[in-house]
Amino acid sequence: MRSRMIGTSLAVLATVFSAAFVGTALSACGEDGGDPVLRGVNAIVFAKRKFVREDGSHDSGGTGQVLDYLRYVPGGGIFVMEPPTPGGELRSLTAEFPEADISGLDVSYDATQVVFSMKRNGGDRYHIYVANLQGAPEVRQLTFGEYDDVSPVFLAGDEIAFVTNQPYTEMGTRADEYNHSRQVSQMAVINRFDGDANRRLCSQNLSNTVSPFPMSDGTVGFSRWEHLGPVNDAKLFHMNPDCSGMLAVAGQFNMPFNSITQARETSPGRFVGIASPRSKTIMAGSLVAVDARSATRADHIDVQDAQFEVLTPDVPTGAGASPTGRYRTPSALPDGRLLVSWANGGVNAGEVGQSETAPNFGLYIFDSASRQRVLLHDDPTTWELYGLAVQPRNEPAVRTPAVDGSYRPGTPATIGGIDIADTSLDETVRGAQFGEGVPLDQALRQAERVRIIEGFSGEIGIGMFGLTMHEGAAVVGEARVHADGSWEANIPPYIPVHLQPLDRFGMSIRNQMLWIQAMPGENRRCGGCHESRSETTRPRMGATTLAQQAGPENFNIAIAERQELPWMGAASGNIQDLFNRACVSCHSGGAGDPFAGRTYRITVPAEELDGATEDLVVDIPWLDLSDRPLTVPYEMDVVTYPASYVTLLFPGGMMGEVEVEGEMPPEWVVVGSARESALIRGINIEAEDDATVRAWADRPMHPEDVGGTLSREDRMMLIRMADLGGQYWSRRNVEGSAYWEEYREPGL
Repeated sequence: MRSRMIGTSLAVLATVFSAAFVGTALSACGEDGGDPVLRGVNAIVFAKRKFVREDGSHDSGGTGQVLDYLRYVPGGGIFVMEPPTPGGELRSLTAEFPEADISGLDVSYDATQVVFSMKRNGGDRYHIYVANLQGAPEVRQLTFGEYDDVSPVFLAGDEIAFVTNQPYTEMGTRADEYNHSRQVSQMAVINRFDGDANRRLCSQNLSNTVSPFPMSDGTVGFSRWEHLGPVNDAKLFHMNPDCSGMLAVAGQFNMPFNSITQARETSPGRFVGIASPRSKTIMAGSLVAVDARSATRADHIDVQDAQFEVLTPDVPTGAGASPTGRYRTPSALPDGRLLVSWANGGVNAGEVGQSETAPNFGLYIFDSASRQRVLLHDDPTTWELYGLAVQPRNEPAVRTPAVDGSYRPGTPATIGGIDIADTSLDETVRGAQFGEGVPLDQALRQAERVRIIEGFSGEIGIGMFGLTMHEGAAVVGEARVHADGSWEANIPPYIPVHLQPLDRFGMSIRNQMLWIQAMPGENRRCGGCHESRSETTRPRMGATTLAQQAGPENFNIAIAERQELPWMGAASGNIQDLFNRACVSCHSGGAGDPFAGRTYRITVPAEELDGATEDLVVDIPWLDLSDRPLTVPYEMDVVTYPASYVTLLFPGGMMGEVEVEGEMPPEWVVVGSARESALIRGINIEAEDDATVRAWADRPMHPEDVGGTLSREDRMMLIRMADLGGQYWSRRNVEGSAYWEEYREPGL
């Protein structure tokens, strides 16, 4: 499901740059032979970031980090080159800060100022500054505080957007499950005259947000690391300057590589950026052009229609060695060429680690016609990054705020849909009443509720949430779907949520794998379940939806009221408690166990496990629902969980080099899909509105068929466990997390 909050009309908008990028596929690109003159540009501005330390050693700048934005080596600065030709005169705007490091910059629309992020010395934080591009720089600091503000860009109406690691959740700064040693960055906005006096923090994501860029429709684009279960990439998004309407632009469909970052708009709906594996290449990669214009309406952006063209195919988009080097921070020039940073070869973790020599990014002109690079400037001790032409450009109209700028505490956000069955996705839904499969739009006609799921991650004090890729989850509420397919709910603002339409059995019909968020007072009403952005969704009955007429259901509730599913260790609501009460008498390897003695053996080579000297060999039972400890490999580590968790989740969560002997059991829990899980099929469930109708009509209810009992709520607990991703940990069973003291089991 997605919201259509930014009705972008590109046909009537002024082009940010005077020439569109020429999207021609390029082969290996050489140097020399190109035109070193930047026609129509009198100056460029860029940053130097030091990578050679005083002792001569190199700082590799984050080869092992997912998104590098806080590497500090003193000796950088902001420079203007005038004229912008090889050998042109360099003028420092930050000469009074000799120990500075720079993390991002942008030029104002009238080309009179530059905004940048600077850390003045080793004891400082990265903060936002502005300086004049002509005359005395008059550097002025705009943000302060014990956190880092980086990557600023100018927006219309004297606004500045940037990313920050300022903590503003009830548990502190977000910490991604797969990036848990780092603080997660989020979007924020200030006014360039008022600075922190009107600082606005935007709705949160679970993983890093980086690389903001201004767009010609007055919104701000950015790259967002999207981690939700098996989804683990970086996409392009945009939002309104008041932080409302966060919406995917490109990368959710058709992207032939893992991540796109460092994008700039070249003309409305078109972008150039860096394609990369997201890690181990120092944020460098191949140049890529993106056309996100709708296939049916060129004046609209449609993430589903976005097309990607890798412009430098000899530069790998993966993490392997790159014999032809890698690129960073491209921007468009008036004549259609690009201003880029480029380093020759050795731009990945393995090559840098072996040589102990960091790559050297210099500043180049990249010509799409001649397929040549022309060197502008290369200091062998610094990276030259963030290059931009110093030239006026059209300033978009200021967008009317969509939310109350006071952001009053406690004000909910409203989310909803006009017609849940309106979808542009060509997908098939399988399992339970849908058998071998029905089209998604038909399945969505059976939606009774929409489950709203909050995401949380390593900020609660752990690294991994269990044996699956899914992070922490809590059910905020399940909103009613009305007869016309509409629904609405008030939810807590700021938090990331994803949605699942539910059938009459309480099972997810589709698991939406994209985080959405909303600001206090924001109304995010989508058309349907990923409806076309190029068309208008209209209510099935009348001028307004039945959900609008009834008003939103209230799920604006505190953390303590949101339903979580701890496996064991919490005072109540444990999955293991259910198994101990109703299942272990038959499913713990005893005489009455139908799977007694059935196991499969896994062998993991020592080189696949951190610190191991011997291969790990483990026998795993088919279905042991007891709480006896069982040790298995996961993510280069060895972990111990109760047998119930391992036997249910390990078959679907195996990763890496694992040798399997013996017959594998059915996939008891298909992570994120209860209706495809053998466990849920085995117990079955009756319809909420008719106890005579079962999800699997040809199967009995279990354990009732052998004299046992499970309540409907017991079954719903297991269905939610599977649909939410089968995580082991919650906020209620992690020692030291919020609610640990209140919700832990007595005696722990």
